[in-house]
Amino acid sequence: MRESCGRPSGFSTMGQSYLVPNTAEPGYSAIIRHGKYRDGSFKDEYSHVTTLYELFQHVVAEDPEKPFIGSRKYNTVTKKFGDYEWTKISEAAKLVDEFGSGLDQIYHKYVPEVSEDSELPYSHQQALGIYSINRAEWLLSEFAGFRSSKYSVALYDTLGAESVEYIVQHAGVAVIVCSIDKVPRLLKLKHKLPVLKVIISMDLFTEHGKNPGSLPFTVNSIRVLQEWAEAQGVALFDIAQVTEMGAAALIPPTPPRPQDLCTICYTSGTTGDPKGAMATHESYVYSAKTGSLAVPFKSPVYLSFLPLAHCFERNVVYVGMLLGGRIGFYSGDVLSISDDAQALRPTSMIGVPRLFNRIYDRIAAATIYAPGIGGVIARTAIRQKLERLNANQGFQHPFWDRVVCNKIRQFFGGRLELLISGSAPIDGKVLNFLRVALATTIVEGYGSTEGNSAATVSAMDENTADHIGIPYPAVDIRFRDVPEMNYLTTDLPCPRGELLVRGKNVFVGYYKDAEKTKAAFDGDWLVTGDIGQLKEDGNLQIIDRRKNILKLSQGEYVAVEHLETVYSRHKLIQNIFVHGDSLQSTLVAVVVPDPETFLPWARKISGAEIHSKDKDVHLSLEDLCNDKHVVGALLVELRKLGREANLQGFEIIREIYCEPVPFDIETNGLLTSTFKLKRNVAKDYYRQILSHAGLEANRIGHKIPCVLDMTSANP
Repeated sequence: MRESCGRPSGFSTMGQSYLVPNTAEPGYSAIIRHGKYRDGSFKDEYSHVTTLYELFQHVVAEDPEKPFIGSRKYNTVTKKFGDYEWTKISEAAKLVDEFGSGLDQIYHKYVPEVSEDSELPYSHQQALGIYSINRAEWLLSEFAGFRSSKYSVALYDTLGAESVEYIVQHAGVAVIVCSIDKVPRLLKLKHKLPVLKVIISMDLFTEHGKNPGSLPFTVNSIRVLQEWAEAQGVALFDIAQVTEMGAAALIPPTPPRPQDLCTICYTSGTTGDPKGAMATHESYVYSAKTGSLAVPFKSPVYLSFLPLAHCFERNVVYVGMLLGGRIGFYSGDVLSISDDAQALRPTSMIGVPRLFNRIYDRIAAATIYAPGIGGVIARTAIRQKLERLNANQGFQHPFWDRVVCNKIRQFFGGRLELLISGSAPIDGKVLNFLRVALATTIVEGYGSTEGNSAATVSAMDENTADHIGIPYPAVDIRFRDVPEMNYLTTDLPCPRGELLVRGKNVFVGYYKDAEKTKAAFDGDWLVTGDIGQLKEDGNLQIIDRRKNILKLSQGEYVAVEHLETVYSRHKLIQNIFVHGDSLQSTLVAVVVPDPETFLPWARKISGAEIHSKDKDVHLSLEDLCNDKHVVGALLVELRKLGREANLQGFEIIREIYCEPVPFDIETNGLLTSTFKLKRNVAKDYYRQILSHAGLEANRIGHKIPCVLDMTSANP
């Protein structure tokens, strides 16, 4: 049994991964740990912090007069957001105490208690729903709930009605704290939500215009909401009313224990109803502590904009709190992140590849693809900096940073020192370009909801790309064989297999679903469904996905999620859905072009610019998606990318349908709240198109617009 990439067990390179000797078993690799934490433990400098409520109390004790959370108020006259206004830690502590006390009174009056001998897990605790974009009230509401051992059930701001209905009923959420725009959504669903008893608005009923979401609500419309709520049997308050109630009769806190539930985080539900991942205070505190060691960064100024409903964002916020940081919340529009960053001037941020790709496109267009002498200078700067990066000399340059890159850094306010990418693989070209262009540390992390997004992350001094780094301190990783996909832990030169995770960061199970909980574990190891390998430099790499495997007619197994990740890296692509079945030997795809890059490219292909010299004629996105020359050229681009990515012949897309309408959450319902593809929904949605495009084309000879027949071409 091989235990390493051509090296003995115990191998560790550059302080990277460490393979624990004598831990390999038949079908399983050796246990892989962080090179600096070989015994699977770390010195706990925060041993007094055992719950998230104690984490908040730790922050309060450190420096109560320090700015803690910041927000930008909306000016209804100028139609712009102002500077960040900060709430001190002591002020936040007062609000948590008083609002938490008010919540206790609300629950006592309106919510029936569940018997502690109930068969439901954690029946001695009560759920608190939180439903809004990221904002100060979101975070403070969660800690106010923790004050009396309540656990949070977060609802994504982008959730559709069906998902809201399912989660609220499934988790038994009787009280929801939400932004005012969510109140009518909840009241519309009340006839399907018998469990819902109380709604608390984060926006005050007596003040309006603090954020654009509250602008449509006037005194009259709020009165209508109150009458509507009363008619539906729902008690409706604003956060100030509940806070005043708590201040008038302060109830002592009843803090949670480490083993108590702190949150139910619902997964995306790509193949069915969302699953409620239950995590304890101990697991989230452990994730924060190990995260603070994996990415040490004292007193960060953090810009929060990825959904707090997801564990990735929340875990980073908790790490920031542990490290003495302050948190600035975005103004509500992801497209205006640069404006928020320039106002906040953060030192750290996290993001997802989809966002970083757009940032890359904008910066590249203004620098390396710029015309004239400016473009020449920028190309020279980036080329020389990339050469230094590839030579392991870092991302900084004494001359080009001063002349070029310090100006680019202003995109994020000029103080950025750390970017973390997660949720999906980021293209290596994009990653390294941003490292040198922004002259900042960028690390890539890996994890899942079931592990609090805390499994692996690249080292702070890492200069390479296309990997997910090394295990978090005191988090164990190993691989297990996947013989049906030819991934084995005995593979040369490196062991490969399904990635498993073990540690105190791992969740306790799915709420009300013992069967799926059992399937999520192999003994005490969390099963991720991702296929990985240990590279020779000690970094881990995700190379495939076990789930969403389909079989083609010639017997080849295809991991379509992996292919979608590869093809979506093309600058012309916004969304893609790859499909095939066991009756066909080739793959087809539905592709949604990115208008920003696709339109100018496609108009050149179609000849629209030549034909429109004498008159103002511009083909629309829909027109171009129906132009066979454009679609053919787009397919050629995708096939070229597939070959460059070393895909197998059967993994190369043979036909495409060019869709002008983006995949989304509410209109066509093809995406989950975390922007993942709902594969079964997409299959039904495009059933007729897919049938014509690839699966019946050879049999009935029918072609529809936007599809180019390439079934006879060699990949």
